[in-house]
Amino acid sequence: MKRLIDITITSLFLPFLFVIYPLIVLLIYLIDGKPAIYKQERVGRKGKLFLLYKFRTMDILSNDEVHEKHYKNLSKRKTIEPSLTPNEPIRIENDDRITNIGKFLRKTSLDELPNLINVLKGEMSIVGPRPLVKYESELYGDFQTKRNTVRPGITGLAQIQGRLDLSLQERLHWDLEYVETKSLALDLKIVFLTFYYVVTRKGAN
Repeated sequence: MKRLIDITITSLFLPFLFVIYPLIVLLIYLIDGKPAIYKQERVGRKGKLFLLYKFRTMDILSNDEVHEKHYKNLSKRKTIEPSLTPNEPIRIENDDRITNIGKFLRKTSLDELPNLINVLKGEMSIVGPRPLVKYESELYGDFQTKRNTVRPGITGLAQIQGRLDLSLQERLHWDLEYVETKSLALDLKIVFLTFYYVVTRKGAN
């Protein structure tokens, strides 16, 4: 049923994607140059790696080495545990590699539109925990195994709670909460609230 809903929702969005996709590609080309699509290996269901597709939002000359080094050093010192009131909240700081058009795409969540390709391929779902890069997932230790029992999603329970405003501990709490309580009704609620927050810019960010 969940897979059927994924395909149905994705199919409804395809006409919109066909219209807006070339416009966003052209905008990125004109302002930031090529490429317009960013591909990155992410961890999927049961730990299987896949290529995630997004519109590029970072400077073409940037690389992930500093970002990766930060996460790997962090994972050596501690394992993130789920908590809504962590003693030492860890948050992702603003990334100065993000371009001006990238800031707009992220704020409106338009950068995630190519994720629909991953949904059609069966690598992702509309709703689920966001897919992590391998070195990010190592922060969660054994909790990541439980997190990976479902397909990663374009949006999820953590996203409607606060997205980047949440600490990593809070994100993990909501991701595991989703895994434990997932249902069709919850998925529909998350999809509705995601649209509501994107359109109105109210509530979660």
